[in-house]
Amino acid sequence: MRSFIKYYIFVFITVLILFNPQSSLEYARSGLSMCAEILVPSLLPFFVCSGLLIYSGFCQQLARLFGPVMRPLFNVGGAGAAAFILGIISGYPLGAATACSLYDGGYLSKTECERLLAFSNNSGPLFILGSVGVAIFHSPKCGMLLYISHIAAAFTVGILFRFYHRNEASAVPVPVYDPQNDIGRIFQKAISSSINSILTVCAAVVFFSVAANIIKDILPQNSGIKTFFLAASELTNGIGAIAASGMSDTARLVLSAAAAGFAGLCVHLQVMGVAAGRGLSLVPYIMGKMLHGLIAAGYMYILLEMFPITAQVFAGGASLYGSFFAASLYTALGALALSVVGAMVIAAMAAQKKRRKNSRA
Repeated sequence: MRSFIKYYIFVFITVLILFNPQSSLEYARSGLSMCAEILVPSLLPFFVCSGLLIYSGFCQQLARLFGPVMRPLFNVGGAGAAAFILGIISGYPLGAATACSLYDGGYLSKTECERLLAFSNNSGPLFILGSVGVAIFHSPKCGMLLYISHIAAAFTVGILFRFYHRNEASAVPVPVYDPQNDIGRIFQKAISSSINSILTVCAAVVFFSVAANIIKDILPQNSGIKTFFLAASELTNGIGAIAASGMSDTARLVLSAAAAGFAGLCVHLQVMGVAAGRGLSLVPYIMGKMLHGLIAAGYMYILLEMFPITAQVFAGGASLYGSFFAASLYTALGALALSVVGAMVIAAMAAQKKRRKNSRA
């Protein structure tokens, strides 16, 4: 039955594309435009940083540094902190891609990687603070509350999933990756893996842009079904539809928090692409994102009770102050992340050089 449903969905999408060639071309162009203007500029630098961390061997140092924190909280080796931190700062799907790369490098066991996938793939501050808070809700305060609830929910999901397969041995295996000492080779491998990852992400985005928008066109206009489909399929359009609905401000923000936590089928398709061929179960990931959406909605409701949103908050529009606030915060976080990553890579290479000198002595 599961195979029948899968084949039916594939045939259904293929037929829709065949009978809507003009719309398919337009939506494909829209997806390619999104990749060129948003995804590649925002994700590629962080993909490269992730590769530098892994291929330089610094994750061994990271495991020792963050082990006392990651193991008690999330039952994941300290190297998993790279995926969690980069996922929070840069957004979908870098957290999942980094977790898979750590698994490939031998820094995480299979069970640990599946746990990490459940809570490390999160939305970045640029999207929630800028696109959602300022552009959609016209309120930096709304964006900040959404981002707080989003990150708090990610921590909560990580703590809950520490019990996933808790009776299985989850000790980190001995790293099978031999760190490279040559900075040129490290950079080349980071670039190569980053290009493969970004191509996978962009292909998934273009395909989903075509499939989801064609299905959206055949749904009833101005209906709850269409809003639900948009929220479950693609994050930006989904939250836009929720914000444009006639619901109360509290309901719109709570549902937006749920949508951001779930991430949408488009993001899940990207994660499936970067995780393919590794034998990893994606059931914990899907369950984690569903829990993330529910918990984020609950946290958002609590925050709104503590810090009520009034009509005046929305009245100012996307002011220059709001745009500057969101852009400045994201720029600061991005600069901090790049500085930390660069410092960690340099420190790792210096430590390796010192060890080589000591071994020769």
